[in-house]
Amino acid sequence: MRAGALLGLPTLALVAAAAAGCGGSGNGGETRTTGTADRSFGVHFDQPASRSRLSRGDCSRLARLAERQVGRSLRRAPEPSPPLSRCHLSGGGVQVSVYLDAAYAARQRYDNRMVEQVQFNAPDQARLPHHVAGVGDPSAGDHYASWIPAYRTLFAVRGNRFLTVAYSSPGRSRRAAEAAEAALARRAFRLSAREG
Repeated sequence: MRAGALLGLPTLALVAAAAAGCGGSGNGGETRTTGTADRSFGVHFDQPASRSRLSRGDCSRLARLAERQVGRSLRRAPEPSPPLSRCHLSGGGVQVSVYLDAAYAARQRYDNRMVEQVQFNAPDQARLPHHVAGVGDPSAGDHYASWIPAYRTLFAVRGNRFLTVAYSSPGRSRRAAEAAEAALARRAFRLSAREG
């Protein structure tokens, strides 16, 4: 399958946007920026920081879902402080990490990461972003979720919430890992939709 078919139009637009640079503003982040790819699809997103987070209770809810997926109990290690919160789960060789970035310009960091993945890893299909339906921002045509097979990591954005889900479970196929990460990401987005 060609890279364009795997990446989809939004990621290809991000590659074209790479000429604009991968960094943030040069003045300490005071200027609001919106990704070029967002504008090219007629969608404008402001990128202020929010108080969205993964709370201790959210981490317990994510753990219950992950435990059903792997069939064992997992230790929980939450870090609920916004704007960078996380939930780390482990046990019996399983490692699951869910990170939520709700800081200023989180969406731009997702865009930058995907552009860099394509720039530095083409044509290695295992290191290129693969679109994941039903996880990313629905207002952007559901194109803001990407899975990197080589890393077994899913990256997704909804609004200005950038979620990363990394999953390691012995004996689990890539396809099963992707499905498990997508389910955890959808749950994490629902749980973190409220602020505070």
